[in-house]
Formats: sequence, structure tokens, C-alpha cells
Amino acid sequence: MFKKMTMIGLAALLVLLFAAAPATAHNAALIVGDNIVDAMDADYNDYLIKQGTTLPILLIHGHGFEYDFGSISTPVNVTIITPDGTKQAVTTKTVSESVDKILSGDKETIEYQKFNYNFTQNGTYFLYATLPGETTEVAKLAIFVGESTWDDWNKQLGLPLEFTMFTRMSGLAEGETVFGKLVYANGTGVENVKYYVEPVKTASEALALHDMLVSDYVTGESIYLIYSKRAMTDESGNFVSAIPEQGVWSFVASAEVDGVPYKATYTFPVLPQFYGSEASAAENETPGFGVLFAVLAIIGVGAFMFMRRK
Repeated sequence: MFKKMTMIGLAALLVLLFAAAPATAHNAALIVGDNIVDAMDADYNDYLIKQGTTLPILLIHGHGFEYDFGSISTPVNVTIITPDGTKQAVTTKTVSESVDKILSGDKETIEYQKFNYNFTQNGTYFLYATLPGETTEVAKLAIFVGESTWDDWNKQLGLPLEFTMFTRMSGLAEGETVFGKLVYANGTGVENVKYYVEPVKTASEALALHDMLVSDYVTGESIYLIYSKRAMTDESGNFVSAIPEQGVWSFVASAEVDGVPYKATYTFPVLPQFYGSEASAAENETPGFGVLFAVLAIIGVGAFMFMRRK
């Protein structure tokens, strides 16, 4: 299942955010994968699944774009909202894994949370987990099952701080624009708050990206300024963002709720471009409906002329 799509240059895959180097700026995220390496190598097909599929899901903490992770050592409860509106609670298990920190060269054993879940209904599933701390982190994930994902993709879950979308995320393709809103639990938009949008990289991609940016563009901490895409909501909490690459991405934002600092993360898949110039190029490379109709037309004309002659 966790088969990697090849891309030119950067393969945009899963979550984890905040573009500051200190560990305090790491973010929690719910992602699909059997382990860290597997999750970083996942793609949109692991989030757009068939009914009856069982997925391994991780709650991790770190900087996915630089392949750097912290630990979550205590099991948490993950809430799963099924397409029919039922809420289910799943308790995670702690897993340890040795990870190479590509940019620093260090090797470290980290801990994260894991559970397996069988998606038995067609439609959109929402999952979320709350990670307490100096800043309470709320990670939100959408899994799209079968062909019944036309509705409820913009469902607000009533979380203290939450991204809710105006764009149907199950059909989002690279190069398209996403519209959404950052809201409090009561639905009020969060005014003028900065947010990030970033993909996650595999170990080799993270190193290649870092080397390219430092060599060709910037040095030192400035790498984060060029790589992390940052913008701001308007006075009603609305925001817009372009997503340049396929894979799996996340939005993340921080805001205070009744004096308590929160971070909100929303993870979503992005398909390869399937129309426009790239799709046209693909059609030109392989016989398609145009060729088929041309052949049928020739056969039809030939048959007509043959009948006329008789």
C-alpha cells in the first residue's frame, strides 16, 4: 500500500510543520504509515482508500520537511468520526524507532504513537488527537473512503482551534488553490493569524532539498524562510493557499483560546495533475479516446462506402 510515486525534484508527502529550528516549534500530526520511514514515503493513495481497508496511523512530532522528529511517549486517545456521524475512541500504543537526523547527522531513538483502524464505511472519516503541553496541540486528519466523499468534507468538529475547508480536499490536485477558514470551537473565525503550509520529505529528499537551497539560494536559518510557506488569515479567519506539488500536506497555525495557547494541524492528500497541459502531454504520448474515435470513424466511412457500392 505504501508505494511511493516518483516525482521530479521534490516529492511532496506528508505533514509536520513550523519553520523554526528549535524543538519547541515542532508540531504534532496524525499521518498514515507503519513506521516513520514508511509514513514519510507515503502518498495520496494512502489517504484515498477503498472501503474495508485497514490503515496504520501514527501520531508523530517534529519537522517533517527536514526529517527531524521529537518524541511522544504517552499513549493518547484518538477520536474517529465515521461518515454516519458516530464517534469512536481509540487508544494508541507507544512505539520506539531509531531515526537518522539527516541535517544534523545525529542518530536518535524517538517514540511516537500508533494504532490500526479498519475503515468500513464509504465517505469521509475525520480523526483528531489532542496533545497537552505548554501549548495544547490538536492534530486533525481526513481519510476519504470509496466514492461517497462528495459531502461532509467541510465538517467542523468543534475543536478549540481548527482548520475547516471550503475546497473539497478529496479531489485536490497539484497546482490548485485551497480555500479554508481557521475557526474556534464556536465557529468564530480566528482573526489575522499566521499559518504555515508544508509537505514532509523522505530522508534523501530532505537532504537534497537542504543542499540545494543552501547552495543556490540561502545559508543558515534562512533556509526556513524560503522553504516554509507562511501566510495570514483575514479578519474573519479565511485564508487561501496554492499547493504546488502532489503528495500529502498540512496546514498549521497557532492562536490563544481563552488565554491558552493552541496549535492546530490539518493533514490532507494532493493528487498529481490530471488535466491541463500535463494531462494533454500524457494523452499525446499514449493512444487514447482520440485515436479510438479516429479508427472507428475510418471504419464507419469504409463501411458506408462499401454499402453504397453494393
